[in-house]
Amino acid sequence: MTISNNVIVTEVRPVIWVSEPLRRTLCERTDGTAVSSVKEFLDATRDPKTVSFVDAASLATVASIDHVTLPGPIIGVCEESLQTAVGWLQYPWLSHVVNSAMVEHPMAEQHLKNVLRALTGTSQLRLLDWLEPTVIGRRVRLTHSNKRVARLERMREFFEGKKVGNRTLELLQDVAEELLTNAFYDAPVAAGALKPVPRTEDVALPDDSACDLAYGCRDDLAILRVRDPFGALTRRRLVEVLSRCARTDMTVEVDETMGGAGLGLWRIFSGASFVAISVLKNRHTEFLVGVAKRSAGPRPFAFHLFFKDSGKRRLSDKSVVLASKPK
Repeated sequence: MTISNNVIVTEVRPVIWVSEPLRRTLCERTDGTAVSSVKEFLDATRDPKTVSFVDAASLATVASIDHVTLPGPIIGVCEESLQTAVGWLQYPWLSHVVNSAMVEHPMAEQHLKNVLRALTGTSQLRLLDWLEPTVIGRRVRLTHSNKRVARLERMREFFEGKKVGNRTLELLQDVAEELLTNAFYDAPVAAGALKPVPRTEDVALPDDSACDLAYGCRDDLAILRVRDPFGALTRRRLVEVLSRCARTDMTVEVDETMGGAGLGLWRIFSGASFVAISVLKNRHTEFLVGVAKRSAGPRPFAFHLFFKDSGKRRLSDKSVVLASKPK
């Protein structure tokens, strides 16, 4: 894949089966091939890394063709609510959704470039690479859970110094607290490396397997990234949590097995401009969350799920310890 005149060019062009005016916008941003029928869609030139864009109408058609397996990844383009977009995750072959507001947003150019590079590239996925040189930020490794409060305060001071608005700042604080708490308390339990403990206890990770926190911003976007060394999150678990919280009647059943009802994750998806999740089973779980600093009109949103199997568990059940015994 190459970038020419701000247009994303792949060896095999993306196939775009969405309605106007989004079709025209996506073609301009990706140099994709537009199609308008099942036959054109299925006959389009593809290789195993060809990306296809579909909207609600074409998604329903693709889902009904159960005898056809497309060789490349699919990105859903949703013109409706986040609840609708989450519902699309019922299809196991769909892991990427952007809404129409994101397609039209100025950040879409860079965002789509990052996504297509991740989907078509040959190197190992690193969400940290999505933080282009224009992002100014900080990166720190945390080995003790009781250090997160002080770090979050320093993060707040950093964003305040960059003139990030109060609303965005509060969202970033909530996202960071949720992800760091999950990294120190929920992920090691799910991985079998720690028994459940109160969140007031200080959990210690090995120095070479610290929780990795990065944050930063550019003129139009604030970024937060958290990576834990467990790789315990599963796609099934994530979809269950999001689907439960997306119920329009707002009747959310509390799940006592892991971090309550999962409302923290839902709040992240509800407030962020994009969420990318990379999980290498037994090795790491990585969240990258972007929040538009100034966004007039409909809220842009996108989410991208990268789940991959791995081998042996990275940390043993003796690697994660309590820094002090519970009283």
